Amino acid sequence: MTARTAPLPREEVPGRRDELIALCAQAFGGAPWHDPPRGAVRTADRLVASAARRADFRAVAALGPDGALRGLAAGWTDTALSGAGPAFELAELAVVPAHQGRGLGRALHDALLAAAPAGPAFLMTLDVPELTGRYARWGWTVADRRRPDGDDRAYVLMRRP
Repeated sequence: MTARTAPLPREEVPGRRDELIALCAQAFGGAPWHDPPRGAVRTADRLVASAARRADFRAVAALGPDGALRGLAAGWTDTALSGAGPAFELAELAVVPAHQGRGLGRALHDALLAAAPAGPAFLMTLDVPELTGRYARWGWTVADRRRPDGDDRAYVLMRRP
């Protein structure tokens, strides 16, 4: 792993917007996501907005020796995915392709969940074996399958106790 992980204070997220756009474009532009460039802008803007308005926003960054953003995990407490009481939501996990496959995503994942409140956690991801298998290896189980309105892709809701 050629990057170090560190908490990213919510106050610093807006100043990294351009880096977040570049990270999301690289991480989600190829398989299996194939998100268009505007998707990277939407994701970065959602993270910036969430950091600004959510006191419980948490993020862990992977930083290269030069301080450049190589990856990010972010989340917050919400009821949107649990459908019931508040639970931590792993909202984003992204690593630039040049640093994938080296344990960086797992390190970000683990550091974020270690900082999360006690209790169950949820995430939603594409329902493809590459992603669901990875999360299953990391202790997540399938809770539901969904197809959001306006999206032709199938998603899976996963839960971790």
